[in-house]
Amino acid sequence: MKFAEQMLAALEQENLPEAQKYFQQALQDGTDEEQYWLAEQLFQLGFLEEAEDLYELLLAKYKDEGELLVRAAEVAIEKDDIEGAMEYLEQVNEQDDAYPESLLVLADLYQMQGLHEVTEAKLEQAKALLPNEPVIDFALGEFYLSTARFASAVQSYQAVLDAGVTEFAGSQIYERIAESLASSGAFEEAITYYEKALAEQEDVNTLFGLGLTSYQAKDYTKAIHALEHLKEHDPGFTTLYTYLAKSYEENGEPDKALQALADGLKQDEFNKELFLEAGKLAWKNDQAKDAEHYFRQAIALDPEFIDAILEVNKILLKKADYEGIVELVESLEQEILTEPQIFWDVSVAYQELDNYNKAKESYDLAYPHFVNNATFLKEYGLFLREDGDVAKSGQVLAQYLTFEPGDEEVLSLLDYE
Repeated sequence: MKFAEQMLAALEQENLPEAQKYFQQALQDGTDEEQYWLAEQLFQLGFLEEAEDLYELLLAKYKDEGELLVRAAEVAIEKDDIEGAMEYLEQVNEQDDAYPESLLVLADLYQMQGLHEVTEAKLEQAKALLPNEPVIDFALGEFYLSTARFASAVQSYQAVLDAGVTEFAGSQIYERIAESLASSGAFEEAITYYEKALAEQEDVNTLFGLGLTSYQAKDYTKAIHALEHLKEHDPGFTTLYTYLAKSYEENGEPDKALQALADGLKQDEFNKELFLEAGKLAWKNDQAKDAEHYFRQAIALDPEFIDAILEVNKILLKKADYEGIVELVESLEQEILTEPQIFWDVSVAYQELDNYNKAKESYDLAYPHFVNNATFLKEYGLFLREDGDVAKSGQVLAQYLTFEPGDEEVLSLLDYE
């Protein structure tokens, strides 16, 4: 191991010329064992070309050695040489001890290409060869989770647990089961597994998973506890604040909900989603001025943030600030003006400002999108009548009456005609 160890020492000291010298000596005079060990170390350090040279050298001597072929394939994958990786893996003999591992690596390659049926076939083939191998069960669990087959994922992860393994490749198996259950809507059961995962090891992602799933299960007290705990551990985990605020709101504590969002904005003042949520919460609590401020802050961060624009329009309509609606809408880029609700909002504003040409233009644009909205149909029909288009008004109001057949005001208008 002399040359290999000297090379690694030189790399640690960032002496690349010295490292290259020892690498050449390892290539020329190193033992097979030393070359294999050095290839593994270099692969881990990201020296892919050198690792590939060593594996190729060894394969020249042991061309049918499955483990070497698999290792060489892994190097090729890291180099984005998918075709080369496939060639290595397809050379592994079915009788070789490394054959099941080659199937797992092939499965990864096929999944990267979106070939899910082939991926599953390779994993199932490996499972048939080694039915009690946790590595294969974990790989199956990951595959099923990624393809939204949550019941199968739980079954595979449970097999890993049954083998006495609670953590694999940096992933907690309890957490993986919890994620699968939560994704399938089994929130209560998922909470149990999140708690088991946290008992094994506290992790910010697991804490968030517990908080989010508790919120989805309507256990707001547990959600608050988990998310506050996460906040203490990692206040920069900004996704937590939205669900912490929602949990406080559902728990009947609106002031704490607003404070949670304010805390989130201190951590990330450029988070438009937090401004949006703060605005919605303020609006629900009759704090229109604060709500508008938050929404406009969101729009300042992203002038195309349609959700915030629509919320500002709601406030402006409520306070009859029709000039404000027109000013906001006319400031938008043309590509944003495809949201039907904007057409409806500005139609009302133009109508109230007696700009009937603009109002009609916007109503006409909105109409195809709201043919099943009774409120819109009535507004549009009455506008058309006021604008003198009696024929089209009658057509639109007749559509409206299919939703509200007992509306005496509209019935009397149509009867009169």
